[in-house]
Amino acid sequence: MSGFVTPSDLINDSSLQIAHIDLKKASQFYEDTGKNFLALGSFRLGKSGFKVALNGEITTNGISVAEFNKIQNYSFGIRFNDDEDLAAMEKLTEVVSKFISENDSADWDLLSPIKDDKMYIKLKTTSDKKRFNVASNLKLDPKKVADSPITRGQKVQVIGELGVYCNLIDKKAGITFAARKIVFAEEEEL
Repeated sequence: MSGFVTPSDLINDSSLQIAHIDLKKASQFYEDTGKNFLALGSFRLGKSGFKVALNGEITTNGISVAEFNKIQNYSFGIRFNDDEDLAAMEKLTEVVSKFISENDSADWDLLSPIKDDKMYIKLKTTSDKKRFNVASNLKLDPKKVADSPITRGQKVQVIGELGVYCNLIDKKAGITFAARKIVFAEEEEL
């Protein structure tokens, strides 16, 4: 499939499936070796990968920084322009739930990517930690997040890829989103 799809486009596509993850095999490998406690997969439309476009507005004051296991984590919040996209992200969690129930008899906690009608977009850094590993029309610097040119209420389009994670230890699963490109509306466009 060429171009981008919105979350609501995905839910209406009957070829949507979870691929590249064998939960039974991953669980057995973890049980046998104690290694690889995360099983990761991706969403596909038939056999094709796709990129998702999230359209909305920034809900945080710039880029938020939090430390987890002594590692800096960067993110910003987005509220979708379209309520159907918000509902679709919740329905994608149901797709994950169905996949897990078909592949594992244990009780799993499903975590939604939506918190208080917002989704938080994580910004990963390059291995040298000198820049964010995402294309953007504005200069974003992990060393100068306080100087970030993004503000609450600013329009944004985030293009990325959806995935699935299953934590075999905690029996928690959910949706991942890897941002690849971010286009912020600049002041004169607001």
